Amino acid sequence: TKMARDMKKIAPKADDFLYFSAVMLHSAEAALLDGNGDLRKDAKGENVSAHWKKTKDSWKWVCSDSNIKPYKNSNGDIFPEEELVIAHKKWVGRPLCIDHKSSSIDMVRGLIIDTYYDYKAKNVVGLCALDKINHPDLARKVATGYAASVSMGTAVEKAICTDCGTVARTEADFCDCMRSRKCYGEINVGLNPIELSIVVTGADPNAKIRNIIAA
Repeated sequence: TKMARDMKKIAPKADDFLYFSAVMLHSAEAALLDGNGDLRKDAKGENVSAHWKKTKDSWKWVCSDSNIKPYKNSNGDIFPEEELVIAHKKWVGRPLCIDHKSSSIDMVRGLIIDTYYDYKAKNVVGLCALDKINHPDLARKVATGYAASVSMGTAVEKAICTDCGTVARTEADFCDCMRSRKCYGEINVGLNPIELSIVVTGADPNAKIRNIIAA
Protein backbone atom coordinates (compact mmCIF):
# COMPACT_ATOMS: atom_id res chain seq x y z
CA THR A 1 0.00 0.00 0.00
CA LYS A 2 2.82 2.38 0.89
CA MET A 3 4.58 1.72 -2.43
CA ALA A 4 1.36 2.25 -4.38
CA ARG A 5 0.77 5.54 -2.59
CA ASP A 6 4.23 6.80 -3.60
CA MET A 7 3.90 5.78 -7.24
CA LYS A 8 2.93 8.26 -9.91
CA LYS A 9 1.27 7.75 -13.27
CA ILE A 10 3.47 9.02 -16.08
CA ALA A 11 1.67 7.88 -19.21
CA PRO A 12 -0.58 5.01 -20.26
CA LYS A 13 1.35 1.93 -21.40
CA ALA A 14 0.88 1.29 -25.10
CA ASP A 15 1.51 -2.04 -26.82
CA ASP A 16 3.09 -0.19 -29.74
CA PHE A 17 6.14 0.67 -27.63
CA LEU A 18 9.00 -1.13 -25.93
CA TYR A 19 9.71 0.55 -22.60
CA PHE A 20 13.13 0.51 -20.96
CA SER A 21 15.13 2.38 -18.36
CA ALA A 22 18.68 3.51 -19.03
CA VAL A 23 21.51 5.20 -17.18
CA MET A 24 21.95 8.28 -19.38
CA LEU A 25 25.09 9.86 -17.89
CA HIS A 26 27.05 10.24 -14.66
CA SER A 27 27.91 13.31 -12.65
CA ALA A 28 31.44 14.40 -11.81
CA GLU A 29 30.79 13.22 -8.25
CA ALA A 30 30.49 9.60 -9.44
CA ALA A 31 34.29 9.56 -9.10
CA LEU A 32 33.80 9.50 -5.33
CA LEU A 33 32.22 6.03 -5.49
CA ASP A 34 34.00 2.70 -5.47
CA GLY A 35 33.08 -0.35 -7.54
CA ASN A 36 30.32 -1.25 -5.08
CA GLY A 37 28.71 2.17 -5.22
CA ASP A 38 29.98 3.18 -1.76
CA LEU A 39 31.99 6.30 -0.94
CA ARG A 40 35.70 5.76 -1.38
CA LYS A 41 38.02 6.10 1.60
CA ASP A 42 41.10 8.30 1.92
CA ALA A 43 44.44 7.28 3.43
CA LYS A 44 43.03 7.86 6.92
CA GLY A 45 40.07 5.59 6.24
CA GLU A 46 37.59 8.47 6.12
CA ASN A 47 34.97 9.05 3.43
CA VAL A 48 36.20 11.25 0.60
CA SER A 49 34.29 14.41 -0.25
CA ALA A 50 34.38 17.04 -2.97
CA HIS A 51 32.93 20.43 -3.80
CA TRP A 52 33.18 23.08 -6.50
CA LYS A 53 35.11 26.26 -5.83
CA LYS A 54 33.53 29.03 -7.89
CA THR A 55 35.44 32.19 -8.76
CA LYS A 56 33.45 34.58 -10.94
CA ASP A 57 32.39 32.41 -13.92
CA SER A 58 34.99 29.68 -13.38
CA TRP A 59 34.62 26.40 -11.48
CA LYS A 60 37.34 24.26 -9.89
CA TRP A 61 37.04 20.73 -8.48
CA VAL A 62 38.25 20.47 -4.86
CA CYS A 63 38.48 16.98 -3.36
CA SER A 64 39.61 15.80 0.07
CA ASP A 65 41.78 13.29 -1.82
CA SER A 66 43.85 15.14 -4.40
CA ASN A 67 44.32 11.92 -6.37
CA ILE A 68 40.61 11.73 -7.23
CA LYS A 69 39.62 13.66 -10.34
CA PRO A 70 36.00 14.33 -11.38
CA TYR A 71 34.26 11.65 -13.45
CA LYS A 72 34.50 12.39 -17.16
CA ASN A 73 33.39 10.63 -20.34
CA SER A 74 35.69 9.70 -23.22
CA ASN A 75 35.14 13.13 -24.77
CA GLY A 76 36.51 14.77 -21.65
CA ASP A 77 33.08 16.13 -20.68
CA ILE A 78 32.43 16.67 -16.97
CA PHE A 79 28.94 17.30 -15.56
CA PRO A 80 28.67 18.67 -11.99
CA GLU A 81 25.95 17.02 -9.93
CA GLU A 82 24.19 20.32 -9.16
CA GLU A 83 23.90 21.02 -12.90
CA LEU A 84 22.35 17.59 -13.58
CA VAL A 85 19.89 18.06 -10.72
CA ILE A 86 18.75 21.31 -12.36
CA ALA A 87 18.69 20.05 -15.96
CA HIS A 88 17.74 16.36 -15.91
CA LYS A 89 13.98 16.96 -16.21
CA LYS A 90 14.58 18.93 -19.42
CA TRP A 91 15.25 15.59 -21.15
CA VAL A 92 11.61 14.60 -20.60
CA GLY A 93 9.81 14.76 -23.94
CA ARG A 94 13.03 14.84 -25.92
CA PRO A 95 13.46 12.30 -28.76
CA LEU A 96 15.09 8.89 -28.60
CA CYS A 97 17.34 8.69 -31.65
CA ILE A 98 20.02 6.68 -33.39
CA ASP A 99 23.64 7.93 -33.31
CA HIS A 100 22.70 11.51 -32.35
CA LYS A 101 20.83 12.10 -35.61
CA SER A 102 18.16 14.31 -34.08
CA SER A 103 17.87 16.93 -36.82
CA SER A 104 15.52 14.77 -38.90
CA ILE A 105 12.21 13.30 -37.76
CA ASP A 106 13.11 10.20 -39.82
CA MET A 107 15.83 9.33 -37.31
CA VAL A 108 13.58 9.55 -34.23
CA ARG A 109 12.81 6.12 -32.78
CA GLY A 110 10.89 7.02 -29.66
CA LEU A 111 10.60 9.34 -26.70
CA ILE A 112 12.06 9.99 -23.25
CA ILE A 113 9.04 9.71 -20.95
CA ASP A 114 10.58 10.53 -17.59
CA THR A 115 13.92 11.03 -15.83
CA TYR A 116 15.22 11.18 -12.30
CA TYR A 117 18.55 11.92 -10.67
CA ASP A 118 19.86 9.03 -8.56
CA TYR A 119 21.75 10.72 -5.70
CA LYS A 120 23.24 7.44 -4.45
CA ALA A 121 24.59 6.26 -7.82
CA LYS A 122 25.36 9.82 -8.99
CA ASN A 123 23.68 9.42 -12.38
CA VAL A 124 20.65 10.36 -14.43
CA VAL A 125 18.21 7.54 -15.24
CA GLY A 126 15.70 7.85 -18.04
CA LEU A 127 12.52 5.94 -18.87
CA CYS A 128 12.20 5.59 -22.63
CA ALA A 129 9.56 4.37 -25.08
CA LEU A 130 10.80 2.85 -28.34
CA ASP A 131 8.39 2.52 -31.30
CA LYS A 132 8.51 -1.24 -31.90
CA ILE A 133 5.86 -1.22 -34.64
CA ASN A 134 7.82 0.97 -37.06
CA HIS A 135 11.25 -0.17 -35.84
CA PRO A 136 10.91 -3.85 -34.93
CA ASP A 137 14.55 -4.74 -35.65
CA LEU A 138 15.88 -2.10 -33.25
CA ALA A 139 13.31 -3.06 -30.61
CA ARG A 140 14.41 -6.69 -30.89
CA LYS A 141 18.08 -5.72 -30.47
CA VAL A 142 17.28 -3.67 -27.38
CA ALA A 143 15.06 -6.37 -25.88
CA THR A 144 17.73 -9.04 -26.36
CA GLY A 145 20.56 -6.86 -25.05
CA TYR A 146 22.36 -6.69 -28.41
CA ALA A 147 21.92 -2.89 -28.42
CA ALA A 148 22.78 -1.83 -24.87
CA SER A 149 24.62 1.51 -24.97
CA VAL A 150 23.13 5.00 -24.93
CA SER A 151 24.58 8.46 -25.30
CA MET A 152 22.90 11.75 -24.44
CA GLY A 153 23.09 14.99 -26.40
CA THR A 154 23.00 18.41 -24.79
CA ALA A 155 23.95 21.99 -25.52
CA VAL A 156 25.89 23.90 -22.84
CA GLU A 157 26.09 27.58 -21.95
CA LYS A 158 29.75 27.39 -21.04
CA ALA A 159 32.62 24.91 -20.85
CA ILE A 160 35.38 25.45 -18.28
CA CYS A 161 38.93 24.13 -18.62
CA THR A 162 39.88 21.97 -15.63
CA ASP A 163 43.55 22.96 -15.96
CA CYS A 164 43.58 26.75 -16.35
CA GLY A 165 39.97 27.69 -15.53
CA THR A 166 39.25 29.36 -18.88
CA VAL A 167 35.52 29.87 -19.47
CA ALA A 168 34.41 29.26 -23.08
CA ARG A 169 30.96 30.16 -24.39
CA THR A 170 31.91 29.59 -28.04
CA GLU A 171 34.67 27.59 -29.70
CA ALA A 172 36.54 30.85 -30.30
CA ASP A 173 36.91 31.20 -26.51
CA PHE A 174 38.77 27.88 -26.12
CA CYS A 175 42.16 28.05 -24.43
CA ASP A 176 45.13 26.23 -25.94
CA CYS A 177 44.73 23.25 -23.61
CA MET A 178 41.05 22.84 -24.52
CA ARG A 179 41.75 23.27 -28.22
CA SER A 180 44.59 20.72 -28.17
CA ARG A 181 42.70 18.38 -25.80
CA LYS A 182 45.66 18.43 -23.38
CA CYS A 183 43.57 19.39 -20.35
CA TYR A 184 42.03 16.75 -18.09
CA GLY A 185 38.54 17.74 -19.21
CA GLU A 186 35.87 20.40 -19.66
CA ILE A 187 33.34 21.25 -16.95
CA ASN A 188 29.93 21.77 -18.57
CA VAL A 189 27.59 24.33 -17.02
CA GLY A 190 24.15 25.50 -18.11
CA LEU A 191 22.78 22.39 -19.83
CA ASN A 192 20.05 22.46 -22.48
CA PRO A 193 19.26 18.79 -23.24
CA ILE A 194 18.57 17.76 -26.84
CA GLU A 195 18.11 13.99 -27.10
CA LEU A 196 19.18 10.49 -26.08
CA SER A 197 20.60 8.09 -28.65
CA ILE A 198 21.03 4.35 -28.89
CA VAL A 199 24.64 3.88 -30.00
CA VAL A 200 27.21 1.15 -30.54
CA THR A 201 29.75 2.76 -28.20
CA GLY A 202 28.86 5.74 -26.04
CA ALA A 203 31.16 8.45 -24.67
CA ASP A 204 30.16 7.38 -21.15
CA PRO A 205 31.09 3.68 -21.00
CA ASN A 206 28.72 3.18 -18.08
CA ALA A 207 25.67 4.69 -19.79
CA LYS A 208 23.67 1.54 -20.47
CA ILE A 209 20.14 0.28 -20.99
CA ARG A 210 19.31 -1.21 -17.62
CA ASN A 211 15.84 -2.77 -17.57
CA ILE A 212 13.20 -3.69 -20.10
CA ILE A 213 9.84 -2.75 -18.58
CA ALA A 214 7.51 -5.71 -19.11
CA ALA A 215 4.47 -4.19 -17.45
